[in-house]
Amino acid sequence: MSRLTVITDRALERALDLAHSAGDGIKHAGGNLGGSLRHLGPTAADWLKTGAALGAVKTGGRIATKAVRRNPAVTIAAAAVGVGLLGYALYRKQQKKKLAGGHVVNGQAQRVAARDRRVNTVVDEHSDIGSDA
Repeated sequence: MSRLTVITDRALERALDLAHSAGDGIKHAGGNLGGSLRHLGPTAADWLKTGAALGAVKTGGRIATKAVRRNPAVTIAAAAVGVGLLGYALYRKQQKKKLAGGHVVNGQAQRVAARDRRVNTVVDEHSDIGSDA
């Protein structure tokens, strides 16, 4: 056992002791304040999800780097397709803006037959709406 290992082990034990004492202090302070402080920080499940996501990103990055190094032509072709799709999406967005500016809506219209409202109009002779009285 080297001297560096002993120092590292002692430092690790000391750090763990400090973390435990800090956790106990927070727990007791939360109890004295009338509530728990557990809801303030992230839970273990949150840390686990974050760690898994970071691991997936790291692994995915390695795989992508290897694929790019092995197949540069495929990478260039995929980038060209991506740029083309992005350009097409921008074109479609501009077309929709132009149509919206002209008050044209993409969709289906349904024609409604006009009614003659004069036939069904009821005249109330006791109403004073519209009269000069």
